[in-house]
Amino acid sequence: MTSKNISITKDVYNKLLKIKLENESFSELFLRLLKIQKNTLEKSFGAWDLSEEEEKEIWVEISTRNGRSWNKSNIEDLK
Repeated sequence: MTSKNISITKDVYNKLLKIKLENESFSELFLRLLKIQKNTLEKSFGAWDLSEEEEKEIWVEISTRNGRSWNKSNIEDLK
């Protein structure tokens, strides 16, 4: 299995160390945290009853932010 090195601050390392299980590797910790985040996001999909106008306004706001480019097809990648 290949690996990648990442750089994190000592503060972040110490916080991760506190939530890491005893026999858990950092890779396993990250996978566990990502799974929790994914499950939390999936539970919130469809939670709001938006009008077409509200939905359009939200997508305009999301699509014009700096950083990751979001569109409706990107959300399918999270599932």
